[in-house]
Amino acid sequence: MKLGEFIEKFSHNNLIRLHYKEKGGNRLVLEDWNDVSMDWEVNKAKGNFRHYVNNEVLGLASILLYGTKGQSYPEAINIVIEELENQPMIDEAEDDITNMCESVE
Repeated sequence: MKLGEFIEKFSHNNLIRLHYKEKGGNRLVLEDWNDVSMDWEVNKAKGNFRHYVNNEVLGLASILLYGTKGQSYPEAINIVIEELENQPMIDEAEDDITNMCESVE
């Protein structure tokens, strides 16, 4: 199942952190334990993990975060995804917010 579909079916308004599977465990997709995104951002082409919306989900990882520097978001759901050789990059979607000003005379 692709990450976008997984999020639609199983995760609703959660912080997520992505990992790649490797021999003996997992490794972070991004470089810092503080790199998390809200799950809904992925399917809206927003946030750090928007590029991975079409990667296959391999499983979940239970990881105890103790003694890390900074916030580290221990409540984030750790999702293990496939690693692609040529990971497609997705441009971040812009908000559809129009700023309107009315002049008052």
